[in-house]
Amino acid sequence: MSEPTPDVSGPATVELADDEVAALREAGQAWSRVPRARSHVDAAIDPDLDLLEKRGRPGQQYVRVMRSKSQGFEHKAPGWLEVTKRATAPTGDFARFRGRLRNALLGTPLATQQQAHERLTKIKALAVLSSDALSSVAYATEQILFYLVLAGATAYGFILPITGAIALLLAIVVLSYRQTIKAYPKGGGSYIVASDNLGHLAGLTAGCALMTSYTLTVAVSVAAGTDNIISAAPAAIPYRVPLCLVFIALLLFGNLRGIRESGSIFAAPTYLFIASMFLMVIVAGFQIITNHVPRTVPVIDPHRVTQTLGIFLLLRAFASGATALTGVEAISDGVPAFKPKEWVNARITITTLGIILGAMFVGISLVTYWLGLVPDDPASPHYQTVISKVATYAFHNGPLYFFVIVSTTAILVLAGNTAFSDFPRLLFFMARDDFAPHQFKRLGDRLSYSNGIIVLAVLSALLVWGFNGNVNSLLPLYAVGVFTAFTMSQAGMVSRWLRLREKGWRLGLVINATGTVITALVLLINGVTRFKDGAGVIVIIVPILVAACFAVHRHYLEVSNTLTTEIATSPDELKLVALVPIADLNSLALQSLAFARSMTDNVIAVHICDDEEHIARMRARWEVWGNHVPLEIVESPYRTFVRPLLRYIDAIDSQRNDDTLIIVLPELVATRWWHQLLHNQTALRLKAQLLFRPGTVVVNIPYHLQHAPHVRRIRRRAGGDNDIEAI
Repeated sequence: MSEPTPDVSGPATVELADDEVAALREAGQAWSRVPRARSHVDAAIDPDLDLLEKRGRPGQQYVRVMRSKSQGFEHKAPGWLEVTKRATAPTGDFARFRGRLRNALLGTPLATQQQAHERLTKIKALAVLSSDALSSVAYATEQILFYLVLAGATAYGFILPITGAIALLLAIVVLSYRQTIKAYPKGGGSYIVASDNLGHLAGLTAGCALMTSYTLTVAVSVAAGTDNIISAAPAAIPYRVPLCLVFIALLLFGNLRGIRESGSIFAAPTYLFIASMFLMVIVAGFQIITNHVPRTVPVIDPHRVTQTLGIFLLLRAFASGATALTGVEAISDGVPAFKPKEWVNARITITTLGIILGAMFVGISLVTYWLGLVPDDPASPHYQTVISKVATYAFHNGPLYFFVIVSTTAILVLAGNTAFSDFPRLLFFMARDDFAPHQFKRLGDRLSYSNGIIVLAVLSALLVWGFNGNVNSLLPLYAVGVFTAFTMSQAGMVSRWLRLREKGWRLGLVINATGTVITALVLLINGVTRFKDGAGVIVIIVPILVAACFAVHRHYLEVSNTLTTEIATSPDELKLVALVPIADLNSLALQSLAFARSMTDNVIAVHICDDEEHIARMRARWEVWGNHVPLEIVESPYRTFVRPLLRYIDAIDSQRNDDTLIIVLPELVATRWWHQLLHNQTALRLKAQLLFRPGTVVVNIPYHLQHAPHVRRIRRRAGGDNDIEAI
């Protein structure tokens, strides 16, 4: 039977596994056979930092109470201290300045206990986790028309059937993810669902596809937002890429401030965009109805009509418009970010998202179709988005027109916030399963996964720079990753329903099976129709990322399975041999020798030199000192020091393989950075060499340069040795 750990007034009692209990008991028995080291009563140490200290001269003594809190710690229980802000405060002028600057930009650090207060309400969650999906209506209709106009006015009328098909697909996906959220109340992103039900290969395929889509989300959103600025101010065309990079930097800093604060920052633009879109559609629709505006026949430049109407063209238009679904998955992945009851709030939010998104998308497509609006060529100097054209019709370049343009630009830029919220969380899940570097498990100062946030910002900036901020070049890469994740998630839910047969499994099976078939069909359409446009790149990148994840996993497995101790774990099995490289018998050497002698009786002093006169003086000093430690002189006629010392260490080690070598290195600690250039850094080079030597322990004995003029005067009068190098 496994035994619980002792109760230390912690939050919970932990049950240990039987094999862990047995291993720890065996190690404890080995330690119990070793006598305890001598303790000095007059130098007793209180680990809890609460002690009485006598101060003052004899006859004027007083007792000072040393409290842990005054030293930067909070006493919680015997043997349990909690770090306070005082202990983490930076020291030094530059460090304090850097800390103040960091706090001004990102906010003060938050304690881990505050994580529960960083949860999102439904209103903030809709802004943080749905901005990507909501923003897609700003370009989804335009992307459909971008392909339809290639076949002329005859193909234009297919915008409504394609819009209806995409709206139906949206409803199916939303219903499917409602099932996923309920089944995985602690977070049910595609990676988790696919891994849990279909295995690691499927899970990593979904996860890596999501990584590419999240990166593209940021690049596409800031590029589309910049296009809206260019629509209102064509003079900004040369600054397309710099504007994109500025927007990415703003998203980076906003998300490094923490998820709740990013929700507060980005909530207003999201709801202003929703209001502007509904206002624009309602006003435009009202004008069409009241003014009896007949359906306008689209005017298409004959030079743009390069293809005939066919199923392949319609499928390409459908695949482009299906980008309206991007970002829907984010809510199911971000369930842990909601306030309790998490999964209930997440289901309400994703349903609200589906209704708002579907209504805006259908409304914009209807108005666009009725007015016969045609998308401009993005390379045109007079480029104007479809949204800008609808807003012009509704508001005639008045203040409300600029309200629509500004809110659309804001939501397109902030759409990347969804990726900044979910990309780091996805990497956390993958790192937790040992498929990504463990650095991605670390929470930053503001309780956000800052390493993942920074990586996403760098990758998306590289994409924007590489594709010159062109939305049409980025979108083909976008949808393949999104619908790969959709398909894997839905297929995982189908497998779960068939395996567990929980309550309501038949209805859930029908919903998720339908979602699997349709999203797989859209994935196939995207992959085939847009392969030459760049979708094929994702087909190459995702397997490479999956292979990299498996390589990371193999490394962590190797570390876990082959980790062996090079030094004995029981004190009675340790046989120490200490080697102390010294340059001369001075105070620096004596303190190193004293430290080594306190650990073991087997101490050897090693002096490497190429000067016979210096060797003779060294031997004479050693005799006067009393020869308390064996001295080994190693003459180096070729004036090298590090390699001969390493060879000598090897020779000593080969005599007794069961000994543990301790190399005690005196090392100068410079007071200024440029002081490092004035010394040969022998100790640093030795440490670098010894790091890869198994079974060898390196102990540094630092010595600091102190401002003590009287000491320097005494040394000058005595003609003391000025050598301050370690070897």
